[in-house]
Amino acid sequence: MGPRAVALVAGLLLLLLLLSAGRGVGAAYTKATAETALNFARASYCDAAAIGGWSCAPCAANPGLAKVRVFSNASQGTQAFMGVSASRIIASFRGSQNIPNWIDNLDFYRTSYAKPNCTDCKAHVGFCSAFESLQEAMWEYLQGLVGAHPTLPLLITGHSLGGAMARLAAADFASRPYASGAAPRIELYTFGEPRVGNAAFANWFLALFCGGGHETFRVTHKRDVVPHLPPAYSGFEHGPHEVWYDNDGSTSYANCSDVSGTACPAETTAEDAECSNSLLPISIADHLKYLGGCTSCTCVAGETMSDDLLRISPELEWAIAVDYVYQQERLMKRLSSLSPSFS
Repeated sequence: MGPRAVALVAGLLLLLLLLSAGRGVGAAYTKATAETALNFARASYCDAAAIGGWSCAPCAANPGLAKVRVFSNASQGTQAFMGVSASRIIASFRGSQNIPNWIDNLDFYRTSYAKPNCTDCKAHVGFCSAFESLQEAMWEYLQGLVGAHPTLPLLITGHSLGGAMARLAAADFASRPYASGAAPRIELYTFGEPRVGNAAFANWFLALFCGGGHETFRVTHKRDVVPHLPPAYSGFEHGPHEVWYDNDGSTSYANCSDVSGTACPAETTAEDAECSNSLLPISIADHLKYLGGCTSCTCVAGETMSDDLLRISPELEWAIAVDYVYQQERLMKRLSSLSPSFS
């Protein structure tokens, strides 16, 4: 093995060591909590009346949700709900109702994100606007739920656009003072979430969550296109922690290495090139199926989804391919910085 190969191997080993050293956010990922969260995320796609009466198809998987309130904004086309179970306060955000069109029309614009200690943070304009359309009404209702159930954790979830809104909600609800004086521990589980903000936002979010004892898991599935958007080259970065299912089942997954550093709040986040970021081409069909089942309100037995019928625009395919090259080059630069002899 030549010096260049030795340096590359050494750099890879060092990178893996650094990335695996820090997992300071909350508890370990659990399949049971993920399935609970996914069914709440699915419920957000149902009719508002069915959600309010907790009589929708996914509702049966999480029976007994009380104090359910649906929040919507017609001009923004957004919907979410909150409620309380025996073990958790729930906040769930709906994704787009026409996912293929939403993907094709997704832009890459950012806006300043203003929170204490979030220096140079930026977030996606459209995602912020979607969350802000429901933000204050949900915050007001959350105050009452937390006051009445001060010992319960807050589970925040969503699929697709709903995952982006869920992350912004988690950031907001974890950084505001509660009238009761006691803030809930937050469990954030998203499915097929797009990139929400820049690297400064992702690292601030990590520090906020590890400092507060919260937990966050970003579940991805095979070649799902949405986690690749907006492209990293346009100034966006995922937050931790990715849990990648490289199959259509619900039991085998990779707990990705996307956090480096020794302890909170010195940890930083960087996407794991060995998880969903490692794959091309991408798939809309994989976006519509998580944990072995569908992500919509009603699952049709035997229903199949084909990427031949769910094509994205050539322009978007090109952008994702360019981003793949960009991220591979970025990985090589990181390896070079860890092992100067590798060039």
